Amino acid sequence: MEKQTEETKLKRQIKDYLKIYGFKIIHNLQGLGCYPGLSDWLILWDGSVFFIEIKTPKGKQSENQQVFESLVNDSGCYYYVFQSLEDAMEFKEIQYQKSGLRNENK
Repeated sequence: MEKQTEETKLKRQIKDYLKIYGFKIIHNLQGLGCYPGLSDWLILWDGSVFFIEIKTPKGKQSENQQVFESLVNDSGCYYYVFQSLEDAMEFKEIQYQKSGLRNENK
């Protein structure tokens, strides 16, 4: 059995949590021809697209990831870095408030 990294475990926790609340998660595969610094995920929710980078609490964005974040933000889109499940929970709360949904299941 393959040993999971701390970041892989965090990604699974966040993905499982957000899927419960209806967020659609698209995994970006890094590789040849991929835009340098592309975020780990795209999240689709309520007519919006969010670029999401997952890092452990000790993890740091690479220079390419920082450049990509600036590109996304300068384009008027949304970019978030999640370093914990709590970050994802806060993101969910903000998106639910914006869409007028109540959270019955914290």
